[in-house]
Amino acid sequence: MDHTMNLKYFNRALRKYKKHVISEEQVQEILDEIKNDIDEKIQNKDKNDLVLCLRNAIGVHLEQNAKTKILNGEAAWELIEQEVFWLIQAIKSVPASKEVSARELGGLIGLSLLWDHQEIAELIYLYASNMLSKDREYYSEEKTHHVFMTCLYYKWKTGEMPPLFDILPEDHIYQRLMKNWYQTDQLAELLYEVCEFHIYSASDTPEKNNEILLFDHIPYDYYCIKLVREKEGLETPNIEHPLLQTALANIPTSSPGYNPETDEILQYVLRNEKVPDWQRIIR
Repeated sequence: MDHTMNLKYFNRALRKYKKHVISEEQVQEILDEIKNDIDEKIQNKDKNDLVLCLRNAIGVHLEQNAKTKILNGEAAWELIEQEVFWLIQAIKSVPASKEVSARELGGLIGLSLLWDHQEIAELIYLYASNMLSKDREYYSEEKTHHVFMTCLYYKWKTGEMPPLFDILPEDHIYQRLMKNWYQTDQLAELLYEVCEFHIYSASDTPEKNNEILLFDHIPYDYYCIKLVREKEGLETPNIEHPLLQTALANIPTSSPGYNPETDEILQYVLRNEKVPDWQRIIR
């Protein structure tokens, strides 16, 4: 990985976030459109996948809008938490739709773990491990960030890395990190490389597509590593890296305060959806 090129794409992304201000009028238009889509499905008695209508707001209102606000000094982590809950509802209601793709798994698991949403993290783990295990050869080279985050949750839960982790190449940064998990002499250097790999995975370049689609440039991976090590009684060295030096790195240490019970649109979906039990099965 080229640090200079990584930094170039990282800084470009941050500038784009800061400038891409979304007005309250635009947000309301998005929410109104979602409500209209839901109403249309209800009128057509198509109630088994109402939750998919929420997708229209995730990329713009909940993701871009939140990052813009956070980078410009406003409080908006609640929107990121709302994004987690909307995505997890898609997994709960229509897992077979694969509406939540492999490129979105790492942030979902990481932020759920950091905010102590253990039930959500467990469901994402089941969904992710099922998806990633079906084509191990592909995921050994693609979406490796999400393989690692899935396995890191398992380590937080059990103290061990699952067999899925073995699909990653021996020389991969995540493999080298785990080989040195109990040794401190190289840990700072390896954590720096983890941050580099986050930026690399989030960058859309002429040579490759981005592998982190949502929650990119939020260093949940670094803080989850610290969380797991703390649970195991291990210290983690503090490092200096550009990924850890923006407002997006100031992840709240507990739930930002989003309450799904007062989310009018989510509750409207839940009141009206008709989802058969078989449709909720992850397979």
